[in-house]
Amino acid sequence: MEACSRFPKFKHLGSSVSFVLFLGILSAIGAAVCGYLLSLSGEYQGSTLDWHLWLGLGTILLAVAAWILKSRQIPKIYFSVLLGTVVCLSFTGHLGGNLTHGSDYLVKYMPNPMRKVVGLPPKVNDEGPVITNLEEAVIFDNVIKPITDAKCESCHNPEKTKGDLRLDSKEGFQKGGENGPVFTAGQPAESELIKRIKLPQDHDDVMPPEGKKPLSKEEIQLLEWWIENEASFDKKITEVKTSPEVQEILDALVNPPQKAVNPVFTMDIDAATEDDLQNLRKNGFSAAPIASDIPLLQVSYLNTSAPLSAQQLKVLSNHSDQIVWLNLSKVRLEEKLDYGFLKDFEHLTELHIDHTAITDEELKALKNMKWLEYINLYGTEVSDKGLANLHPLKHLKTAYLWQTNATPTGISTLQEKLPELQIHTEAPSLILVSADTTEEVTTKN
Repeated sequence: MEACSRFPKFKHLGSSVSFVLFLGILSAIGAAVCGYLLSLSGEYQGSTLDWHLWLGLGTILLAVAAWILKSRQIPKIYFSVLLGTVVCLSFTGHLGGNLTHGSDYLVKYMPNPMRKVVGLPPKVNDEGPVITNLEEAVIFDNVIKPITDAKCESCHNPEKTKGDLRLDSKEGFQKGGENGPVFTAGQPAESELIKRIKLPQDHDDVMPPEGKKPLSKEEIQLLEWWIENEASFDKKITEVKTSPEVQEILDALVNPPQKAVNPVFTMDIDAATEDDLQNLRKNGFSAAPIASDIPLLQVSYLNTSAPLSAQQLKVLSNHSDQIVWLNLSKVRLEEKLDYGFLKDFEHLTELHIDHTAITDEELKALKNMKWLEYINLYGTEVSDKGLANLHPLKHLKTAYLWQTNATPTGISTLQEKLPELQIHTEAPSLILVSADTTEEVTTKN
C-alpha cells in the first residue's frame, strides 16, 4: 500500500497505511505471545527456535518504529524501516515454517521441472521406500527409515521433538520419548509406536496427527514385522523370517505395481468435433476434452437454476459414448423426465449426481457403467436398495454417500461386495470435482 501510494492513481491508499500497520502490530504481539506459550511445550528447540523468537520480536519493534515515523512524517527513514519490517517478517515466517513442517518444506513437494530450474536434483519417490536389491537391503535403513522419514519426522526432528521423541536417527528410536521406549522388541502390540499409529484419526495422541497423511496398512505391517523381529537396526531382510503377506509387500517395493489404466481410455472412440462441443455449450453444458490427446469429454450442466429439458438430454445423450466425466450436481429435470437416460452412458468413469432427486429405481441405469470409478450420491434419497445397483461395478473406487438413506447394513454389504471401494459417509472437508468449472466445499460441524 505504501509503495502504490507513491503513484497518483493510488495516492488514497497512503492514508490507510498507519491504521493497517497498527493492526499488524497488534497481530504480531498476539502471535509472539502465542508462539512463546507454544515453545513452553518443549516440542520445539534449537537455534531455529531462537532465531524465530528474536526475529519475531524484531519484527514487532521495527513495525512500532515504522508506525511512529509514519505518524511523525519522516518519510526517508520511515520507508527504510518499513522495508526492514517486511524483510524481518519474511525470515520469521520462513523459520516458523521450518519448525512446523521441516527445514525442506519449501522444496520437498516442488515438481521436478521447477527443481531443475533452481538447480535441485529430481524428486525421489514419495509413495514409500523403493528397494533395488532385496537381498542386500537392511531392514531399518531401507524399509523402516523411509517410512518414518515420510510420515513421522516432521513432528520428531532436531527442531521439533513432539513428546520429547526424535525419529530422525537410530539413536532417537533407541532413546524413546517422554512416555518411555518407542517400541518393545518382539512385541509390536505392546509397542507405543504401533499403539499410537493405530489410534482413531480424531484421537489426540494419534500418530501422525489429524490433518497429516496416515500410514498405509502395508506400512504398518512392515513396522510390526520389524519390531516382531527384534527391531534390529543392522539385520538384512534375508536374515529374518517373513510371512507371505510381508514378502508380497517387500516384493512390491522392488517392483512397484503400475497403476492400472481404465480400459475406457484405450478404446477406439470417435473424437467429438468442435461443432459437437459448441452444440453442447449452446444447450447449457460446459464441455471440453479431458486431455489434448484424448478424444473423451468432461461435461457439466452449468445453469442449475433451470431444469434440464428433453431436448437438452437428447443433445447430451448424442455424445454418451464420448463422455467419461459427467457432472449433474444439483441438477433438476423437467416434469415427467427421469434419470433413466443415464443407461446410455456406458463409458462413464466419474459421475456426480449429488443433491438430485434420483431414486433407487433410477439407479438401475448405472448397471451399464462397468468402467465407473467414482460416484457422488451425497444429499440424495438413495437407500440400501439403490446401493445394490453398485455391487456389479468392479472398477468403482470412490463413493460419497453422506446424507443419503443408506443404512450401516447396506453400506457394509456394499463394502463386502467391493472391498477396495473407499466409502465416504461423513461430510468431507473438501470435494474437488474433475469437471472444469465445478467445485464443492463442505465443512464438518
